[in-house]
Amino acid sequence: MSTKTSKRLDRISEYVFSSLGKKVSEIENQTRRKVLNFGPGSPDIKPSKLYIDKFSEFIRDADAHLYPGYNAIDGFAEALINWYKKRFGVLLKSNELLPLLGAKDGISHLPLALLDEGDEVLVPDPGYPAFSDPAILVGAKPVFYNLREKDNFKINLEELKDLLSRKTKFIWVNFPSNPTGQVTTKEELSEIVKFAKKNNIIVVYDNAYSEITFDGYKSPSILEIKGAKEIAVEIGSFSKTFSFAGFRMGWIVGNKDIIGALAKTKSQMDSGLSIPLQRLGAYALTKTDEEWYKDMITNYKKRRNIIAKHLKELGLDFDLPRGSLYIWARIPEKEKNSWEFCMRLFKEKQILLTPGTAFGKNGNRYVRVSICVNIDKIGEYF
Repeated sequence: MSTKTSKRLDRISEYVFSSLGKKVSEIENQTRRKVLNFGPGSPDIKPSKLYIDKFSEFIRDADAHLYPGYNAIDGFAEALINWYKKRFGVLLKSNELLPLLGAKDGISHLPLALLDEGDEVLVPDPGYPAFSDPAILVGAKPVFYNLREKDNFKINLEELKDLLSRKTKFIWVNFPSNPTGQVTTKEELSEIVKFAKKNNIIVVYDNAYSEITFDGYKSPSILEIKGAKEIAVEIGSFSKTFSFAGFRMGWIVGNKDIIGALAKTKSQMDSGLSIPLQRLGAYALTKTDEEWYKDMITNYKKRRNIIAKHLKELGLDFDLPRGSLYIWARIPEKEKNSWEFCMRLFKEKQILLTPGTAFGKNGNRYVRVSICVNIDKIGEYF
C-alpha cells in the first residue's frame, strides 16, 4: 500500500539547507575529506561558561521537568521587558511578548495565525526561505518584493505600492538581512511603519541579528518608531545573541492582538518553552557576559575579513556587511548562474557556498557566504 501524504506538501520543495546538507555528507563520505561549508548560518562559538553553569543549575530545579505553560514565566517576561527598555528604550507589557521555540517557530506559525486561504503576504526577494513556504502550506500566496543592488538591497516603497491588493495581510521585513547582510535605520523603519498604517497591513519585523553587528553600527527595533505597536511585531533570537542555537530559544514582542493570535495558534502546536530554558534566557538577558559578547563579535569580524579576502580571489564582488552572519556576493560575469558556479566550486574544491537562488529569483547572480566557519585551514581550500 502506498503512503498517502498531504497534497499541500506538493506545493513546496525540500528546505534548501536540508538538501545541501545531504550533498555535503555524500561528498565527505566519498572523499574522506571535510567540506569547507559556508552554507548554514549556524553560530559555532561556544556559549559563555557563565550561561552554561547557570543552565546546569536551572535543570536541577525542583520544577524543571514540569510543563512550562503557554506564556512566559514571570522571570522571563520581566527580563525581556527590562532588556527592551535598556537596549531600545521600548516599553513592553507582559501581554506584548511571548517566548518562542527559536525565532523560526514564530516565523513558521505566524501565517497560521494571520492568513486565510487566498490571502497575500509580501515577502522580500532575496529573503529567508521560511518567509514564504509556511504561507503556501496554509493556502495563502507570497507576493515577492524586490531587494535590488541598485537600491542597496533596501525596500523601495514606490515599487511596493504596486504589489498591494485588498488581499494583502502583512509584510515580512528583515534587517540586518538574511541573506544580504544589509542594515537599516530608524528613519527607514519609520517610513515602513507609515506605509503599513496607510495601507492597513501588519509588519512582521525579523530582528534576529540585531546584536550581530560590526564597524560601529547598532541595530534599531521597529518598536522604537512611534505608533509601531499598532501594526507591528518583532521577532528576536537567543541563537545569534548568545550562541544558544541548538537550545531553540527566541521571542516575539509588539502588538498584543497579534501576540495573542500566535499564542492561541501555538497552544495547539506545542506546550511552551521549557522552564529551565526560560530561566536561562532571563539570566542571559539580565546578566549578559559583556566580555564574552565582545570576544564573539571580534571573532566574527575577524572571520568576515579573512573570508572576504579569499572570496575576492574567486572573483566575487561585494561590500562587507555591517550586520548578520553573511556576505552577499555577486558572481563573476562569465559565470552562467549562481547554482552552476556553486556546484562547480563544490566539486572542484570542496567549498560550499549557498546559491543566491535559494533566497529568490533576484539571487541568480549572487551567493550567500556564512561567516560561521572554522577558518583555521581555509588556505588549504583556496
